[in-house]
Amino acid sequence: MWRVLVFLLVLSQGAFANPAIEDIKAGFEEALNKVKVLQAEIQQKQADLEATIQTVEELKLRLDGVESGVNEKVKKAEQRANQHTNTKTAQVDSKANAAQNTADDAKNRANKAQSTANTAVSKANAAQNTANKALIRTIAYATGNGPNDGTDVGQIKSRVLRFTKTETHTKIRISYTDCLRTRGNGNACRWEIRVDGSSCPNQALIYDDYAYIYSDTHTSRTVVGYCSGVAAGSHTIGIWVGNAPRYTGSDCNTGWDKSTWVIEAEEVN
Repeated sequence: MWRVLVFLLVLSQGAFANPAIEDIKAGFEEALNKVKVLQAEIQQKQADLEATIQTVEELKLRLDGVESGVNEKVKKAEQRANQHTNTKTAQVDSKANAAQNTADDAKNRANKAQSTANTAVSKANAAQNTANKALIRTIAYATGNGPNDGTDVGQIKSRVLRFTKTETHTKIRISYTDCLRTRGNGNACRWEIRVDGSSCPNQALIYDDYAYIYSDTHTSRTVVGYCSGVAAGSHTIGIWVGNAPRYTGSDCNTGWDKSTWVIEAEEVN
C-alpha cells in the first residue's frame, strides 16, 4: 500500500508544485521512513523470534533427552528396586521356610520326647504294678484243726489244697505245717507233697522222720519246697505218707489233738 502512495507522489510532483503538497510529500516520506524502520524492526523481531523458536526447539530436544534419561534412570531404579525387593522377598521366604522347618523339627522332637515320656510313664506304671503285685502276695491256702490221721501208707485225705496256676514256666512254692510223728524203735516215716497225686516233675518234695529209739513224740513241723514243670491250670495239692526207703511196718501219725495244719501255695518265677 505504501508503494502505491509513493508512486502517486512521484507522478504528481510536476502537477502539484505548491507548499501544501510538499508538506504532504514530506509527511509521506517521513511515514515511509517510519514504515521502513518498523519493517526492519519487524524483520529483527522475526529473526529474534526464529532464534527464540530455535532455542526453544533445542531446549525441547534437550528436555526430551533429559526426560528420556530420567525415565531410563527411573526404569533402572525400578528394576533395581524390584530386583532388591525380589531378593529380599526370596531371603525372607527362605528364612521363613527355614524357621518353619526348625519349628517342625522342634515339634517332631517334642512329639518324640512326649512319646518317650509316655513310654517311660507306661514302664513306670508297669513297674509300679509289678511292685504292687510283689508287695501284695497272692497265696492260696487250706487250713484246719485236725483231724488226727493214723494212715501209715497212703494219702492224708483231710489235707488238700486246690490251686490255679496262671503260667506254665513258673514254679509253685508250697509250704506245709503239721504235727508229724513216727512211733516205734528204728522206724522211719516219709511225708511227700504231691500235685494231682504225682510227685513234682523235676524234684520230689519229700520229708523224713526217723525214730531211732522207742519214741512217741508229737512235734509240729514246717516244710517248704518248690515244684517246677507243672502246666498252667487248676491243680490239687495233697499230702502222702509212707515208709522211708529201707524201712517197713513203720507207725506214722499225722496231726495231734486238733493241732493246726496249713498248706500254702504261691506261683513264683
